[in-house]
Amino acid sequence: MSFKMICTVALVSLSWLAHAQDTTRTTPVITLSGYTDVYFATFSNELEPNEIQPFTTVSPRSNRFGLNVAQLSVQYDSDRLRGTVTLHYGDIAQATWSEEFTMVQEVNVGVNLYGDWWLDAGFFTTHIGTESFLPKNNYLSSTAVATFNEPFFQSGAQLSYEGSDKLSAQLHVVNGYNLFLDVNDAKSVGVLLSYAFSDQLSITYTNLLGRESLDSASIRQIRFYQNLYVNTELTPRLLLTVGGDLGIQTRSVLDNSEATALMYNALATLRYQFMPQWSVTARGETFQDPDGFISGVFNTSQNGLAGLQLQGITLGAEYKPTDNSYVRVEGRNLTTDSDLLLFDSGTSNTRNEFMVTMGFFFDHILR
Repeated sequence: MSFKMICTVALVSLSWLAHAQDTTRTTPVITLSGYTDVYFATFSNELEPNEIQPFTTVSPRSNRFGLNVAQLSVQYDSDRLRGTVTLHYGDIAQATWSEEFTMVQEVNVGVNLYGDWWLDAGFFTTHIGTESFLPKNNYLSSTAVATFNEPFFQSGAQLSYEGSDKLSAQLHVVNGYNLFLDVNDAKSVGVLLSYAFSDQLSITYTNLLGRESLDSASIRQIRFYQNLYVNTELTPRLLLTVGGDLGIQTRSVLDNSEATALMYNALATLRYQFMPQWSVTARGETFQDPDGFISGVFNTSQNGLAGLQLQGITLGAEYKPTDNSYVRVEGRNLTTDSDLLLFDSGTSNTRNEFMVTMGFFFDHILR
């Protein structure tokens, strides 16, 4: 699908939404949003020129000036009807997105069922994860390896309750784990529950349950993936996010195809805002998927197979010229299990990274 065709479809869809007037709000709100992020990055892992680094969502090309994302979104909101069309382009989409719909970040339409209950359907960004895949939504531009292996997008329907300032609740029925187009005749179900105890403390739990194996596969595998994270303000200048995932999948242990495999990951991100425009951030992470049902399997130095197992630490600094822009400098070290020599053509289990990112975003109400 060409860019021109996608833009035409987007404009037609939003035009239809804009003219679908409801009886309870005389002036629906139409919001235009934009976001761009550019970068320079270098990695100790040497690849072919312009090749995308493994396990990397943001700034994935080494020794290059690049475009992480350029995106444009139009959102329509009324009392009974709403819709969103977001198109994006750049290296984040190249590294992570659907091959069938590379430029479509989300396209969905929602109707108000009753009171504070909404039903939305279409293409969405994922409801799972401690971090966002977009740098502007995180303390750091780089994302944890856990985020790289979580879903980025999904298609289906979403039932949500939006009647409380403290509680958010969603029920999702989607095609599958990180899928726009389904790979089997089963559907996956998931929930999102978020509660804000105060302005300084909130907790969010998400999950997804479904069969991820192909219909033609002789072994049927059921996956249950869960994420839990906490955002807290320790002091007015000290912010902490702690999160982790726990995943299980039936009939997926590498040396026992009848056994249930387990994986987990965790991260902690601490930001110190020492001046209104300046901050420093540190993140520690671990990712453990020994049977590789999420990360895939790799050859080990012992001539065996294993899933991804690693640890990482990231340090970064941010300067915000304005509330809707940033300049960030970050460095990270990733170290895999000693048997997993995944870097430097299979000779090293360590990768060092450095990146500089600059971003700008806006929201403008058109009507």
